[in-house]
Amino acid sequence: MAEFQNEQPMYENRPIPTDEQAERYLLGGILRDPNVMGTVVTVIPSDDFFFFERHRMIWHAMTQLYRLGTPIDVLTLSAELEQEGNIQKSGGREYIFDLMDSVASSANVEWNVQHLRSKFVLRQLIRASDETIKKALDVSNTPDEILQYAEKSIFAIADQQVRQSLQHIEKFVTPLLDRLNNRKDGITGIPTGLRELDELTNGLQDSDLIILAARPGVGKTSFALTIAANAAIDYNRKVAFFSLEMDGVQLAQRLLCSRAQVDQSRLRNGKLNSDELNKLIAKVAPINQAPLYVDDNADLGIMELMSKARELKRKDQLDMLVVDYLQLMKTGNEENRAVAIGNISRGLKILAKDLHIPVIALAQLSRKVEEKGRDRPQLSDLRESGSIEQDADMVWFVERPYVRTHKDEDKYKAELIVAKHRNGSVKDIPLSFFPEYTTFFDATNDEGPEGGDSDYQYDDGGSAGFTDFGDFG
Repeated sequence: MAEFQNEQPMYENRPIPTDEQAERYLLGGILRDPNVMGTVVTVIPSDDFFFFERHRMIWHAMTQLYRLGTPIDVLTLSAELEQEGNIQKSGGREYIFDLMDSVASSANVEWNVQHLRSKFVLRQLIRASDETIKKALDVSNTPDEILQYAEKSIFAIADQQVRQSLQHIEKFVTPLLDRLNNRKDGITGIPTGLRELDELTNGLQDSDLIILAARPGVGKTSFALTIAANAAIDYNRKVAFFSLEMDGVQLAQRLLCSRAQVDQSRLRNGKLNSDELNKLIAKVAPINQAPLYVDDNADLGIMELMSKARELKRKDQLDMLVVDYLQLMKTGNEENRAVAIGNISRGLKILAKDLHIPVIALAQLSRKVEEKGRDRPQLSDLRESGSIEQDADMVWFVERPYVRTHKDEDKYKAELIVAKHRNGSVKDIPLSFFPEYTTFFDATNDEGPEGGDSDYQYDDGGSAGFTDFGDFG
């Protein structure tokens, strides 16, 4: 798209979104009361915020004066413009005086900033759309490249949250107190339904990126699905599960069998008895009524995921997000795989922070874990990028001794290793894993699903980890 012209602010014979008078009033208001500059400079992203060239020059000069701590007035502003070689292009000293005389006070500065911001965003959208059209008409570009550019451009505009990030401490203390007042049994975040994990974390906390890692076949997906189901079904938390490895029907089968405590193999081979069938039917309604959303697009990229997550959040349908798993996500054009994975992990951390939700991202561990003499994974075993460890607020490793030993006494044993905890301590948490239901539970002293009952519950009546073991067949 051709550069906007001051003389004729038109595009495709239509007026370009701008307001010259509002720009004049904003600059004039600053000249009237330079004290407002401290507020205004934090919410104007760039000189392009102003459409008219002379106003961009004047604003740039104002920011230079502010950066140097020089008082902003007609004389200092004129001198700065002259030093930059822009005094005549910006209208001269006479125009500077006219700006100040155009307003009586700085009372409407805040309204003018917000009004001009809407014009600025619309102009950005026009530019991004115009460039997307050009790329679409260029036969050398593939549809995927064009879609990626369009998505990236639009969300770059959406993510450009022009806000004042420096706030009085009260702004942060108040929501903290609200969370403390709403806690149950010390749980301030989202309950996982696993007692020791909830005691350690006080529930999964807003803005945290949690990396859940293991070697293939150990139970990453099962553990993530256990937590997601506990949060959604038992505690009515809104959970989105993005599965790049398993399709939605497979996940539903796992979930239904784990909740009904029915052996998956009997469901697959159609050998269910009437009791098992009744158990499955009884669990269908609670699952269908739970705020659990599944996306099984195997070709998911970070931008598409961010788009879908933000849409759910806008509809108030998202409290927690799970990604299974990180290394399967589609990357951009980065030649270096470590850089690509690092960009994804950083994007997930930004998403957690922006949406104020916990994000659980599953990750693959390197083969070094399987070396002789190694009995537990380390943070350095995270595959392909040190950025994963750096971006994570917590890193969990799932371990099942049976995968290594194949001994009957290890069949139901499991462990969650909390290897990194930015806001708390690390810990090895014993768990039980029942392969028939691919489900994790709080640790018991029993060696199989015939064990006794668990009485662990929260005050709100939710059970922790579907722990009515007496129902096991």
